[in-house]
Amino acid sequence: MTLRGHFGYSEGMIQDLRNLFQGLGRHLLPTPATPVTLTEPEWAALRASVPFIELLSADETQALRERIGQFLARKTFKGIGLELQPWQRHLISAYSCLPILRLGIDAYRDWQTLLVYPDTFAPEQEWVDETGVHHQAVVPQAGEAWERGPVVLSWNDIAADGAVIVHEMAHTLDAGNGDVNGFPPLPANMSAAAWTAAFSTAYEALHEEIERGEEPAIDPYAATDPAEFLAVACEYFFFAPGYLREALPEIYGHLSDYFHQQPHLRALEIATHLPGTAA
Repeated sequence: MTLRGHFGYSEGMIQDLRNLFQGLGRHLLPTPATPVTLTEPEWAALRASVPFIELLSADETQALRERIGQFLARKTFKGIGLELQPWQRHLISAYSCLPILRLGIDAYRDWQTLLVYPDTFAPEQEWVDETGVHHQAVVPQAGEAWERGPVVLSWNDIAADGAVIVHEMAHTLDAGNGDVNGFPPLPANMSAAAWTAAFSTAYEALHEEIERGEEPAIDPYAATDPAEFLAVACEYFFFAPGYLREALPEIYGHLSDYFHQQPHLRALEIATHLPGTAA
C-alpha cells in the first residue's frame, strides 16, 4: 500500500502552503459579527446538556463560552424537516467549538452553513473502487462535511453521540490546506514530516489489523481513508483520550500539539450522549 499524498505534503511545499493560506485567510474571513451572548439560564441549560463542559478548567470554560458566541454569530443554521430551537443551536455550537478552543474561530472561516436533518439522511454517492469499477448507491449518513460547506448533521445521531459533530468539524479543519486528506494546516512549530509519518504508520497498521482479523485499535471506519482516520482519531482524542493516549501515543501527541489541548487531564473517558437519552 502506498500512502504518498495522504496525511501530508512534501516538506519543501510546506512553507509555500503556509504563506499561501495566510494570504488567502485575509480574503476568506467573513465580516466580523458581534458575538451572541448566552443568557445565564441559557448557559446553565447548556452546561447541563453537554457533559464535557463541567470537566473544563475555568480558563477553558471561558474560552468555550466566547467561541460559542462567535460561532453562533458567524454560522447559519438551517433545519431540514425540523424547526431548530435555540438550545439545539447552542448544543451544536458547543461541540463544534471544542476543537477550536485554542485554535480560534477563524479556523472555521472557509464555510458558513450547517444543515440539520431530524434523523439519519441518505444522500446518493458515487465512487470508483480499486479495480476501476464505478459504483452508485444511497448511503445513510449521520453527518457530512463539504470542503467549503455546508456541514450536514442528523439531530437524532447528535442526541445519541455528540462526537459526530466533532468528527465533521475535523473534516472542515482538514480541508484548510485545500484538500481533505488527513493533513490540516499545522502550526509553524509542528513538523509536517513527523505528522505524515505517524499518521501514515498508524493508518497502515490499522489496515493490517483488520486484514488479520484482529480487534482494531480504533473504530474500523477510520480505515476508510486518511481523512476518516483523522476524524475518527479526533473523536477518540476528545472523548476517549485515556484510551487513545495508551493505544496510539504518537497520534495523541500530535493531536495534542495541534489542538493545544490535553483532554486526558480532564478525564480518561467523557460521555457524549445527551442526558435523558440512551448511552
